[in-house]
Amino acid sequence: MLTELLIKEGVKAIFTLANSRTKNLNLTLNCTKSNIENSLNQHLRMVKNWSGEITFKDIKSAKNTQSIYIQLNIFLYPKRIRISTDEEIAIVPITKIFDNEKNHIVILGQPGAGKTTSMKFLCQSVFFNKEFYPDLFSYPLLVKLRDFNKPIKSKYNAGIIVEYLFNELGLSIKPENYDEKNIETFVRTKEKLVVDILNNTGCILIIEGFDELVYKKHRQIVLEEISSLANQVEFSRIVITSRTADYNYNFDNISQFELCSLTKPQIKEFAEKWLGSVKAATEFNNAVHKSPFADTTIRPLTVAHLCAIYERVGKIPEKPKTVYRKIVGLLLEEWDEQRNIRRSSEYASFELDRKFDFLASLAFRLTVSSKQSIFSKREFANAYKSIHQDFDLKLNETKLVVQELESHTGLFIQSGFEFFEFAHKSLQEYLTAEYLVKLPTIPANRNLIESLPNELAIAIAISSNPSMYFVELVNNRLNSIKMSVRFTQTFINRLLLEKPDFNKNEFVGLSALILYSMYLNKTDDDSQLSLFIVDDLVDEFESFILEIIKRNSLTKILQLYKVASQYESTNGIKIQTLTLIDSENAKAPIRKPGMIYSKTTKLPRYINCRETFLKTANPI
Repeated sequence: MLTELLIKEGVKAIFTLANSRTKNLNLTLNCTKSNIENSLNQHLRMVKNWSGEITFKDIKSAKNTQSIYIQLNIFLYPKRIRISTDEEIAIVPITKIFDNEKNHIVILGQPGAGKTTSMKFLCQSVFFNKEFYPDLFSYPLLVKLRDFNKPIKSKYNAGIIVEYLFNELGLSIKPENYDEKNIETFVRTKEKLVVDILNNTGCILIIEGFDELVYKKHRQIVLEEISSLANQVEFSRIVITSRTADYNYNFDNISQFELCSLTKPQIKEFAEKWLGSVKAATEFNNAVHKSPFADTTIRPLTVAHLCAIYERVGKIPEKPKTVYRKIVGLLLEEWDEQRNIRRSSEYASFELDRKFDFLASLAFRLTVSSKQSIFSKREFANAYKSIHQDFDLKLNETKLVVQELESHTGLFIQSGFEFFEFAHKSLQEYLTAEYLVKLPTIPANRNLIESLPNELAIAIAISSNPSMYFVELVNNRLNSIKMSVRFTQTFINRLLLEKPDFNKNEFVGLSALILYSMYLNKTDDDSQLSLFIVDDLVDEFESFILEIIKRNSLTKILQLYKVASQYESTNGIKIQTLTLIDSENAKAPIRKPGMIYSKTTKLPRYINCRETFLKTANPI
């Protein structure tokens, strides 16, 4: 911790500078050394307490910053100025940034990238680490810009940052009279005095959360102050943090950096520090890496919340849809809400629920049109053009809409000069699935369906009736357009990961065998299999059938079908061809009152079934 001697020396320097600045200016210094010392001590105590722990709603108990912080890396310039995805940006550890960088610093990052936590760690390092640039920093000063989202009324204020620092340092001066000339001198002297203190006491001034300023007028004031301070302060270092989309400015003597995503070793280290056990961290990492949402853990906010949940209940949520919804909710609203930050939209009807629907619609169109995870400016513009009117957005405001989405949610970001992406591929898939389940019918276009195996699997899992959605998809879509083996493989594997709760439905087992038959059949004749039967998805289909028969049985199949022939696959699996007992049943539609099956859907004359399916599928 900072020594009492160091603080007293700082107080002495501040008082001397204040005396010197107010002489011969018709200004009276209205404070004592004791006032300054008490104020400085109070401010440093606040900074120490603020920076000492990490806490949020999901956490069991607050975590000590120094015990859980991992060394984050920063890009030497923001990703958004990259010309291509192949452009590699050099990185350095954030705590080494002062080794060679002589300018003041802006740290950019997406929501949850670790900006605030990194600033807390820097403050703790100044307080407690004697080796952390002792010749550069005497103490930390902190300005949290979120605290200034209220009107500024006094005409005697010297801005926002300067006025706050002036008061926090216990300074007080007053003019001998309040004419216009004296007021101007009074305000200017405040700024000069703060600059003198920064230049003579050697501190690190952290200006936290530029993006959290709500009023445009306040942002302009702060920008002017940042520009002025950057040019006048030489012997202290200023560090500003902001969400990437909110800071599109360049000032002399200020260098911009951007926080990198977490690497796998960093995620492992994070879990070990957070959970306090190598064994628990290993189990956590194994569970996460096997999940479809593993890519979301590249963001400290997400991995911290997953660790907090794991710490409380001993496992990560069983259903991926729970995690998707949790992360999207965090980024859309909850994270700001927990910190009492309110971000107002530039668009009257573009509030949170509309942003969610817009992102879902955008994800669907970009997924179908691009089939990539990174989208060109043209691809995004085309998708935006097709949906902007549905959300009362203007066609010529594409860039502004992207900036707001990136700033407010961090779900869709500009990742280069003229390209964009969703922050996490799994969330792009989830948002696309949300769009699909809200459509009045499942799309029938073969090429469209072929491009959406993951998204359709998620749609089944998040639908209000997974069994009904699955039966409709297989019998009235996939069965009529004969999907590729690749689609089926991806679809089945993702269904197993998504773990849908298949409701009780007498046709869901039959639909599963129809899907299996589509996967096996290599000829146009559904009554026969190819000469060489390849059944690569042995374990996957076994697991899938077991999931279905938790609440269902294959009784309907046993009533309607009989074994016509038996084959053996190349890997020794016995596969039966079943045929309808009564061919008239082939004319009967798969339909029950109140259910969504098409009138044209007919029972197939032949289906394929493993011998093991019928042995394990005991009637309920």
